[in-house]
Amino acid sequence: MQNIEIKTPIDSIEAIEILLLEIGVEKIWTRKQCDTFFEVARGWLKLREADDCQPELISYVRSINDSGPRPSTYDLAPLDDAEQWKRLLGRVLDSECVVRKTRTLWIWKHTRIHVDVVESLGQFLELETVIKDITTDEAKQEAAQMIAHLQLDPERFISIPYREMLRTAFRTPRSAIRIGFTRSTQ
Repeated sequence: MQNIEIKTPIDSIEAIEILLLEIGVEKIWTRKQCDTFFEVARGWLKLREADDCQPELISYVRSINDSGPRPSTYDLAPLDDAEQWKRLLGRVLDSECVVRKTRTLWIWKHTRIHVDVVESLGQFLELETVIKDITTDEAKQEAAQMIAHLQLDPERFISIPYREMLRTAFRTPRSAIRIGFTRSTQ
């Protein structure tokens, strides 16, 4: 699957929610999530556990040289037993980082809006416009509409996952995170 996405820090969840409600965006749920990342040669692999949900194994690949809006390809696989999969994967892959967050999901057209409170990092917003039944150009236009409506500053967009942000949070000033980490995804 593919989407067009961005991630940005936000100053006020309440202000974002007001703007979302203004255009009739639907709030779907709020959940605690725990993502266990495994070190892989290309892209990222995480096992997600969330309140009252089936665990999932998620792989994704995207550029960290472009903070977006940018394409991301991903696959999801539902799991029956998270602990069994963590043991299995942990035997052959390093599990070096766990990201804990509270996520609120909102939906607008083809766009998933994630409002996240990430432990040790703060408040963030992610937009993921799913390229399904629309073209890539239409997805980019939809993402641009939401970016404009939410008055998001592209200079604040972040190119790396929360995992990388946690790794660098105590070594790199937050303003440098966007360009302070390089990793090949090819």
